[in-house]
Amino acid sequence: MKPWLLPLLVFFYSHSQAQYAPRALALTDATIIDADHRAPLRHQTILICKGRITEVFPEGTKKLPDTATIINLSGKYVLPGLIDAHVHLATDPSGTDNREHTLNVLKQMLCSGVTAVRDMAGDARVLAGLSRDAQLGEIPAPDICYSALMAGSVFFSDPRTASSTQGGSNGNMPYMQAITGGTDFKLAVAQAKGSGAAGIKLYANLSAGQVNEIMAEARRQHIPVWGHAWLQEAKPSDLVKAGLLSLSHVPLLIREKIPQIPADWKKGTHSPAFWDEATPDLDSLFVLMKAHHTILDATLLTYKDWAGSDSTARWAYETGRRLLARAYRAGVTICAGTDVDQKAFVQAEMEVLVRDAGLSTLDAIIAATRNSACAAGLDSRKGLVKSGMDADLLILSVNPLESIANIKKVFLVIKGGRLYAN
Repeated sequence: MKPWLLPLLVFFYSHSQAQYAPRALALTDATIIDADHRAPLRHQTILICKGRITEVFPEGTKKLPDTATIINLSGKYVLPGLIDAHVHLATDPSGTDNREHTLNVLKQMLCSGVTAVRDMAGDARVLAGLSRDAQLGEIPAPDICYSALMAGSVFFSDPRTASSTQGGSNGNMPYMQAITGGTDFKLAVAQAKGSGAAGIKLYANLSAGQVNEIMAEARRQHIPVWGHAWLQEAKPSDLVKAGLLSLSHVPLLIREKIPQIPADWKKGTHSPAFWDEATPDLDSLFVLMKAHHTILDATLLTYKDWAGSDSTARWAYETGRRLLARAYRAGVTICAGTDVDQKAFVQAEMEVLVRDAGLSTLDAIIAATRNSACAAGLDSRKGLVKSGMDADLLILSVNPLESIANIKKVFLVIKGGRLYAN
């Protein structure tokens, strides 16, 4: 056996910011926290080989492989790598999302403990390359799964769609399609899948009938469908009944009962009591979401950020935080996504989930690990610390259950069996 001296490990990372990929790795005396271990599981050994977790067992109960590099994690806490379920990395690859900027952001994300992301619409040509390089470890980055977007044709006047399809035809790219009355859904879904997308995102101006047709074909072609929680012509309950895997943006749920936002919501400063009274009862929708296993991608952080700069948008944050708290109490599955164009990482959304919506610290961790893996369709290999899963791990120096802020006390990050640190 080859013990890895931690002082040398720290020296290596502080000077090179490189990755280290031992052939076999044993993490000993670890405390595991994940969705399967709601009470910390102490004194565990985690064996890693070829990028996967091969065994997890109590400390000292099995002989370690002679070839293993050993890292003693006494006093440390091992979580699954964090997953941001809502990012946009390639909206404008020729401008703000240029490669140098994006690679720098991805490296920061990874070293903070984010080992996978779900991109919710952008230039799939760029995303495919980034995804490949990240998976092979050729760039320090989280794994990237990305979506193909479908929306009503009116949406494609949005300038973001033009910047994401430069060199092509806006609304007629395999990864960004305008849906009309004449759309061939079999071909549309096949093209979306052929772009390398891990799922289809439904965005705007689609009817419930169109949603059902897309869903039926997506099931036949075995690709998940995600979407905004309101599509102008389709209510949240329409999307839940259709079978979308996840719905994004908790304030949009309000459209189930309030088609038009009242003008007075956008004026002046209202008291907490006002918002308590104004926020509608959506318990029946939450029951429906729970029955259909619909995941809520709340993105509360982006609405809090928006409210801070625009008082007319305060209503979205105030109603959103209340609806999210009620959805949580009703047992709706909640994942963690940011949607703030990487101005902050998923740890910030986790803090908002706890402090503004009442999630427990543990459930915020589960939201950003197991639940985000489920939302991205990655749950067969990510989101838990157990045998057979990808060796994507966040190792903390302080117990995160004592404070959600401790999620930022990173000791070491492992992704695909490769070790990273700041």
